[in-house]
Amino acid sequence: MHILLACLNAKFVHTNLALRYLRDAVRLEFPKTELREFTINERVERIAAEIFEAKAEVVGFSCYIWNLTETLAVIRQLRPVCPDSRFVLGGPEVSYDAGVFLSKHQEVDAVVYGEGERTFLELLQTWREKQKPENVLGLAWRDFTAEGMKIRLNPSRPLLAMSDLPIPYQVKEDFHGRLAYVETTRGCPFNCQYCLSSTIKGVRYLEPERFRIIFKRLLEDGARTIKFVDRTFNVQKRHAFQILDIVREEAEKYPPEEGIRAHCEIAGELLDQEWVNYLKDYPAGLLQFEVGVQSTYRPTLKIIDRTQHFEQWKGYIQELKCWETLPLHLDLIAGLPEEDWENFRMSFNEVYAVQPDMLQLGFLKVLKGSGLREKSQEYGLVYSPDPPYTILQTRAMSHDELLKLHRLEDVLDRYYNSGKFQTVLPIALSLFASPFDFYHELAEFWQRRGWFKQSWSGKALFDKLWEFLESCLIQSKQRTQTINDLRKSLRDRLRFDYYRWERPGGIPKLLQIPEEELSEDYAADKVKIQFDERWQEKIPERRNMDRRQWARATAVEYFLNKGWVLFFYKNGRAEAYPLLDDNFEGV
Repeated sequence: MHILLACLNAKFVHTNLALRYLRDAVRLEFPKTELREFTINERVERIAAEIFEAKAEVVGFSCYIWNLTETLAVIRQLRPVCPDSRFVLGGPEVSYDAGVFLSKHQEVDAVVYGEGERTFLELLQTWREKQKPENVLGLAWRDFTAEGMKIRLNPSRPLLAMSDLPIPYQVKEDFHGRLAYVETTRGCPFNCQYCLSSTIKGVRYLEPERFRIIFKRLLEDGARTIKFVDRTFNVQKRHAFQILDIVREEAEKYPPEEGIRAHCEIAGELLDQEWVNYLKDYPAGLLQFEVGVQSTYRPTLKIIDRTQHFEQWKGYIQELKCWETLPLHLDLIAGLPEEDWENFRMSFNEVYAVQPDMLQLGFLKVLKGSGLREKSQEYGLVYSPDPPYTILQTRAMSHDELLKLHRLEDVLDRYYNSGKFQTVLPIALSLFASPFDFYHELAEFWQRRGWFKQSWSGKALFDKLWEFLESCLIQSKQRTQTINDLRKSLRDRLRFDYYRWERPGGIPKLLQIPEEELSEDYAADKVKIQFDERWQEKIPERRNMDRRQWARATAVEYFLNKGWVLFFYKNGRAEAYPLLDDNFEGV
């Protein structure tokens, strides 16, 4: 039998772990099993054409909230021209109420619900023997009898021990420039009512040395960013430390410039001083944590059954943050029950105060089978009827307010999460009552200008921010001298961020220093500093560059709050070297 496993990923860089489990679960018995990955942004016709030309007898799709609509469109296009092929769906988006799903979609032959590694293998075995899969656990299927077609829902399959799962990534692949996914646990200790993990009790663990085999193979195949899909990576401290020890041991076999990084989702509630002590000596940049805060409003946390005390564990986050060796992402969810505009504003400000490397603002997805879906009427949850079931309004938050938060999310990503405006933002925020108010007003400014309707280059964001800040200063009721000082400071810091972002071919007019503020020796000093021979003592690369190469790799500018600064541009980023005094003693 020719088997084709397919998935429509959200982006090209993404890969699908589930397909690789399935491939390695069946390929010994069904060696003619291949894997194809597409994206939801590709044309349905092109995807369908590639699958059609593969001439597979069985086509399996991995389905999620972000790809189900597009996946069904592909199958509907294939069904009329592939009458003898069987289409099988699996994944979290079709696992809940699989029989009902199958009855609604006549183009699908079977649905694997729950964990599919064993189920899919047994299904293929029965089809190969031309038998009905009536004894295959964890399967919904079409039964054609003399009386007609009936939907059969077989009993569910018991959960597998992780040692019984196949080892994925046994087939040689090229993961350069792509994200690779691994898991060391299945299940979650928490009972969050917005998450499907709450429907499965208990946590299962992968034996650490088994993980080493997987991780080594990924690194050998070029993977440099590896994401753990464990719902709560730090659920058991001893297990997590063993896994992280292996990550460090295997990564140390590669030079630092390879840029290997492991990304884990953790629960802040499970952090303690032992975790902090362990991470203190962990190699810089090798690890990245994502921490789901979701909300700090206690009534909402009680409703969603999210046990946490942010005010208690945020100190550990702040301690980790001060080392600047471990990137930290903190998550919030908008649209949770009973959290109104003002309470969400408080949650945002509390999390922002920790200054995470990224503040990810997401919106509630009212998933099929989740506790919140079942109680949606009780909490006034109105959500999109189609995947991904995004919240539209709640009893506490209007649709207008949620639209404003969507716009706030956009500017938050552009200005805070991009990391390009680190110098100017602290001063810009001082003009407002809170960080939330700054980003909200900036988003509404963009909305009034119609800027969300267009695409903008990274450079244009500086102009847009300056225009917004100028409007705020004009409306300010502070003394004229104070406003002028603020304007100079904001412009100066924005210029610094502009230089730090990339080597400028030219400075936007709004950010140029007025001629009356320049000294007579400005141009001469700029050249003198840039080509001072002593730079080779601080920047060894200078020794291997001629004057022209050095000019292209550097820029020099004067700043009110920093003095003269030389920027050295290397590998897509700038290193800033301020001079200590006018005699260039800092060189």
